[in-house]
Amino acid sequence: MNKFFFHDIRGKDGTVTRKGIEVKDTYEAAKQAYHAYLGAYAYGRDENTDFVSCFITDSTGAVLMNETWTAPAAPEPAAE
Repeated sequence: MNKFFFHDIRGKDGTVTRKGIEVKDTYEAAKQAYHAYLGAYAYGRDENTDFVSCFITDSTGAVLMNETWTAPAAPEPAAE
């Protein structure tokens, strides 16, 4: 039976605040965890996170899906 692994990393200001791997029985379950994690923490949805990396691997280690989000840099103050 093939297993799938959902890997997640998130951080703030250069510090990793969460790292984990979840074992899933199906690819669909791994994709659901992947999308839920990105939906909860990436794209500015969590003020305590400015970096998110997620990926799914299978039991051979092949990467099936991956995405990394980094918050955009703060704009430079306008010159006076």
